[in-house]
Amino acid sequence: MKLGFSASCLALFVLTAVTPMASATSDGALVLRNVTIVDVERGRLEPRRDVVIVGDRIVGIQAGGTVQAPKQGRVLDGNGRFLMPGLWDFHVHVFSAPGEEDFALPLYILNGITGVRDAGALRTLPEQQRVAAAIERGERVGPRLVLAGALIDGPPGSWPGQMVAASPDEGRQRVRDSKAAGWGFIKSYSLLSEPTYLAIADEARRQRLPLYGHIPESVQLETAVTAGHRSIEHFGRVTQACASEERAMISANAQALKAPEPFPALMAVMMGHNGRTLKSWDGERCAAVVKRLASAGVAVMPSLMVSDFYLGKDPAPDDPRMRSVPSAVRAQWREGDWRRQQIPPELLAQAPKSVALDWRTFKIAHDAGVTMLAGTDAAFANPFLFHGYTLHDELARYVEAGLTPQQALLTATVNPGRFLARRDLAGRVSIRQRADLVLLDGNPLEDIGAIRRIHAVVANGRLFDRAALDALLRDVEERAAR
Repeated sequence: MKLGFSASCLALFVLTAVTPMASATSDGALVLRNVTIVDVERGRLEPRRDVVIVGDRIVGIQAGGTVQAPKQGRVLDGNGRFLMPGLWDFHVHVFSAPGEEDFALPLYILNGITGVRDAGALRTLPEQQRVAAAIERGERVGPRLVLAGALIDGPPGSWPGQMVAASPDEGRQRVRDSKAAGWGFIKSYSLLSEPTYLAIADEARRQRLPLYGHIPESVQLETAVTAGHRSIEHFGRVTQACASEERAMISANAQALKAPEPFPALMAVMMGHNGRTLKSWDGERCAAVVKRLASAGVAVMPSLMVSDFYLGKDPAPDDPRMRSVPSAVRAQWREGDWRRQQIPPELLAQAPKSVALDWRTFKIAHDAGVTMLAGTDAAFANPFLFHGYTLHDELARYVEAGLTPQQALLTATVNPGRFLARRDLAGRVSIRQRADLVLLDGNPLEDIGAIRRIHAVVANGRLFDRAALDALLRDVEERAAR
């Protein structure tokens, strides 16, 4: 859980040039002519439509070819291509290193991702807010930013710079501090004790701040659900809750956190949990667990792609995505990561079975009605989780695990807007919605891989055609090489 980058490494990729706006259209009307609208929510297509955008909103949808070209603005002929809502990556870290956002943000637009939830940063909230405001004003390229990194952990803390609470009173104070600072969410983390976590949950409710994040390792899943946890980040704790030994594993974690050196003690205890989960996972218990999550309205951010790192499924050195990563970070990734290095060989050998069980549990939870929120955990601090690109892999993973393409798309379009209670970001191509859109060369309802074949992106009403997207990519890759 500690960062593996030195300060000298981070300094190598501080921004040297601001990403240009390319050929974004911001004035006058924008008409997307003769497109096939993808209704993700209903799983159907609406062919031959003209979509009219003024400012940041969709203001009209008419039969294809009937809308006159605006006197001021632009017309893009879709030639029957597929227009769908912009995608969300609901768990990223674009501020985990100096200058990271300047590489990361354009890559989200390039990959059709028009909104992200940042789940923790090494930068102050005012710094992050300035970046978000610049994107909103059209002064820089990037997706809509939901800043949700008010992260509270137990001592000694898992990451530099995060808030730490060693007692219930400290936990309550950290929530009040977050409210005063302007945060809109509270994120719990792994080392919190149960009493402190429950105090944080109660204070978050009092302050009307949604609580999400890791379920602390000393807290059972049911306890977190009862406390009002809104979204569970990463899927492993759901699978573990389906095991009859969950209570014993959580008790062992709690004891480890009382040790003089709690972090290594906890890591040592948790090394055996995968095996215990595999042996005691129970289908009937699992059905009850996921039914409880669904009825309580608790969402889950699965991040299934994270497991590839522990399975050793690293991309090839010549993978084109590597060219968008600063050379210093690439070198750091290739040197290896402490998290994988500390896992004994016998546990690595067990990993494929654990991952398969996660996939099985994921499908059971989805079919029971648990809301899934697609996210990747992309950050320079997490090797081979690429900003922008990995979300496509994540959605393909959902289909591989048994979801239909439509069901996978819901996790990255409709579900995020519902979770945020944003009617203007409902994941629909319809009037009064924010103009966050992706124009594809293929039908994503038939083939989830079609989300990679992007012809144009509209982000908050600004058009990036294929030429503009190509220019963004060239700019990022040139700066990354330096």
